[in-house]
Order: sequence, then structure tokens, then C-alpha cells
Amino acid sequence: MMSTPERPLVSVIIPTYKRGELVSRAINSVLEQSYQNLEIIVVDDHSQDNTADVVGEIEDDRLRYYCHSTNQGGSAARNTGIKLARGQYIAFLDSDDVWLPQKLTIQLQAIANRAVNRDWAVSYTKFQKSSTVFYQPSVLPRRGKKPQETIADYFWLGDGETLTSTLLVSRSLAVAHLFQTNLRKHQDLDFVLNLDFQGAEFIFVPQPLTIWHNEYRSDRISRLNDYQLSLDWIEAYRGKISERSYQGFLLKEVVPKMLRDEKTKPRGIKLLKEGFFQRTISINFLLFLMLQQVVPKQYQNYVKILFSRIKLIKNI
Repeated sequence: MMSTPERPLVSVIIPTYKRGELVSRAINSVLEQSYQNLEIIVVDDHSQDNTADVVGEIEDDRLRYYCHSTNQGGSAARNTGIKLARGQYIAFLDSDDVWLPQKLTIQLQAIANRAVNRDWAVSYTKFQKSSTVFYQPSVLPRRGKKPQETIADYFWLGDGETLTSTLLVSRSLAVAHLFQTNLRKHQDLDFVLNLDFQGAEFIFVPQPLTIWHNEYRSDRISRLNDYQLSLDWIEAYRGKISERSYQGFLLKEVVPKMLRDEKTKPRGIKLLKEGFFQRTISINFLLFLMLQQVVPKQYQNYVKILFSRIKLIKNI
């Protein structure tokens, strides 16, 4: 695996935990990339299934397998991969997601053409959701971050999104700013937010090059309804982001959970009204939260289709 300025080595980190039935699909989507100067580092976070056997059946000299002696969480698994990586760039792929064949080729070309300093480059792409959320389109994000826009404003005021499985990051940047392992929630947002604080250059690729299989994640920490975890996390950064970004985070991450609890529901409705009149949230999101209260979950996608047909929701 030779690395040259024109063909840098890319280290692909695949953290996994009890995903023996899925991990080979993720690995194969990397092996099928049009860009072939890569290594794959599978970090098994102490699975108790057949993950090791599944990975061992794949014959490719570029594939390495490492298993934690204890379960440490996804952030620790990614950090292990970062420390083992030998490439100039690091790409992340969750073990239940897949890449389209041109992903790395297109991202590397975007960095080569647009990065001011490749050591500070972070490329991300659109991604296709394998299932849909009522108020969102199936392909996200709608747009990339503007040059003078902070990541916080992009996320919580500009309908922005990043998915870790789309990221291609310079190794020097990833090594200097690892994932925080003490967080129970928002680890991915935290990583990207800190990259922005350090002055990383974000390069958006407007093609959907990753498939996000979010239906496999119903048991994840990200689905926890305990909004106190979100409040604790954002409070630590309140002094580093704009007040409107802070309010936008509350509306998108905290208020939906407050509305599910009769004790906090009145406060959630108050915050929602304020956010709408201050134009902190979109009409789509407001409609979603309102109808979520009255429409059973199994019918919400039918409502989304209806709204798309009458042009209330675009880009499904």
C-alpha cells in the first residue's frame, strides 16, 4: 500500500458491536470502491457473536481486525481505529451502513480541488436514508455548510446534517481531536463540532454516496428519551456557539422529548411557539411535532406522502 500525493492511502475505520450479520456488507462496500489504495480497520467492541468469524472469512490483505478486551463504546472503537491508522486520510463507516462505489474517489477529488490546506480538510457527502422520518426528506442534507457559517449554526439553524459514515478526515486532524469517550449521547456531533472549533475546512460533496441503514439502530443511545443528556452536553458548549444555535438545538433535540412527557409538555409547547415566531425552526418541523402528537406512528409516513403531493414538504 504505497501513498503518493496523487494517490494517498485512506484508512477506513469500521467500529462494530454484535453486527456479525451486517458487517460483511459494510466491508464489501469498501472493497468495491473505485479507489483502491486503502486499508480497512475493523474494531470489534468486544462482540459476543460471530463477528470475528465473519471478518476472518474475507480474504484481503488490506483488511485488519482488532477486538477490544471489554466493551468500551463506539467512540472508543473509533479512537482505536484512528490510532491504528496509517493513511493520510481516515474515513469512518458504521458496520450497518454502506458506501456507493465512487464515494472515496469523489471525495478525494473534491479535497484535491478545493482544500486550502489538506491537513485541515473534512469532506462529507449527502446520504440516503433507507427508511424515512416523517418531516425529513430521504436524502440529507439539503445543502452544505457555507464558508462563514459555523457548524452549530449549520446544524441547528440551517437544517444541516452530517453523518459519521460520510466523513473523510485528514489523519493529522483526527489524531489531534479524538472522539470523546465519556459521552452517552451526541458523540458524533461532538466530534464534528470540535473539528469546527479548531478551524477545520469542511468540503461538501452534493451527491448521496452513503446509505444510512437507520432502521437497525432502534436500541442505540441516540434514541434515548432522556433529554437531560442533551441538555448537559449542549450546556458545556453554550459559550462557544451562538444563542440562536443553542435555542435551535433545544427545539430540535430537547423539545420533541419534552412533548412526550405530560409534566414537561407545556414548557415544550411554549419553547416551540417561541422558536416558530423567531424563525428558528422550519414549518416542516413544526408540522411534524404537531402531528406527531395526534397521528399514530404507523401512519406518519402516509401523512408525509400526502404532504409531499400538496407541496408542503419538498425533496423527499
